[in-house]
Amino acid sequence: MSLQNYRGFSRDAKLVIVYSFLSRLGSNIAYFILPFYYSSLGMSFSKIGILFSVSTAAEAIVLLVSGHLSVKLGYKRTILVAVGIYFVARLIQVFIPEFWALALASALLGAGMALESPALMSLLSEEASEKKRHYLFSLNAALGTIGSALGMYLGGALPSFFDSTNPYKMTLLFSALLIPVQGIFIFLVSPVLKREEKKLKLERELLIKIAKFSFPSALIGLGAGVTIPYMGLWFNKRFGTSLESIGGLFAIQQFIMGVGTFTLPMIADKVGSVKTVVGFNGSGTLLILSMPFSPVFPIAAVVYTIRTILMNIVNPIWDSFMMRFFTKEERATAVSLRSFSWTVTFGIGQFIGGKIFDFSLVIPFFITGILYGFSMIAFWILFSKEE
Repeated sequence: MSLQNYRGFSRDAKLVIVYSFLSRLGSNIAYFILPFYYSSLGMSFSKIGILFSVSTAAEAIVLLVSGHLSVKLGYKRTILVAVGIYFVARLIQVFIPEFWALALASALLGAGMALESPALMSLLSEEASEKKRHYLFSLNAALGTIGSALGMYLGGALPSFFDSTNPYKMTLLFSALLIPVQGIFIFLVSPVLKREEKKLKLERELLIKIAKFSFPSALIGLGAGVTIPYMGLWFNKRFGTSLESIGGLFAIQQFIMGVGTFTLPMIADKVGSVKTVVGFNGSGTLLILSMPFSPVFPIAAVVYTIRTILMNIVNPIWDSFMMRFFTKEERATAVSLRSFSWTVTFGIGQFIGGKIFDFSLVIPFFITGILYGFSMIAFWILFSKEE
């Protein structure tokens, strides 16, 4: 396959891709700066972990119904509701820096993510044929990841630019002001579901298919929750790395990952989606296990960068592979329930990780690596015959 497969997508597909770019840009500015913002308010790892867990708990609860809601409201309306929720939550984080208000904002952000993700993926899946879907998903992921790279860089650079008593707060406000801009692009997208779309029935066969995809995702979510939200602070605590250096590192890995994502559909066409997912994620698993043995920041930075690329670059292949097993009416519910399994375990992992990092900067990586490994074994067993 050639790069010709990345051409010829519809106007609506391009609008969704721009929305994804801006969404990932703003959200990663906030995602990078939030642990430092919370820390500047005097919070420990444990308290930060509670706020992260509140977000994922709210996301998990809403995911139980978000697939049905997105079919009922329409994918476009559902995403716009999520955009409004994001904006309110970010303003609360900026202007009411009390623990109860930050917990409320975390819950709102979780609810917004639960509404947005299944609707966005379902909307995008309608904009390409099955043959070209993994190219469209990869293009969306690639440009979104490049947006993440820019967001990570700005998250590390903007605090030094803002001359104020709390530059973290100003950086968070900047990310909040990007939300209405991204909403404009999704507002221009044409609806794809009609009012008379049939109501989905959760029959046994459908639930079994969803469960097969959900189990490996749940293991990855649990492992990721233990370490990933705390990586910025880990670099700072372990090596004394500056905020700008950490932001630069995350930006570089996101940019490389974004560019690399373009090549994954061609690899998947040659070796198959299942082998691509297992090969890349399995290699990333070995690297996360080696992180605690990194003696200096540059080595740890290289190991973590390669690990992040290998683990995340295959996500659009995984998503596209999943879409072929479900009909148009089933996709939003399938995505939301799979995301529910990931989110619940990710939230549990965040809570556990916050507790463990308070007394050890090593153990969390071993827990994550073991869980990642079990996930890939499960994925291979379930889907190796489905190519």
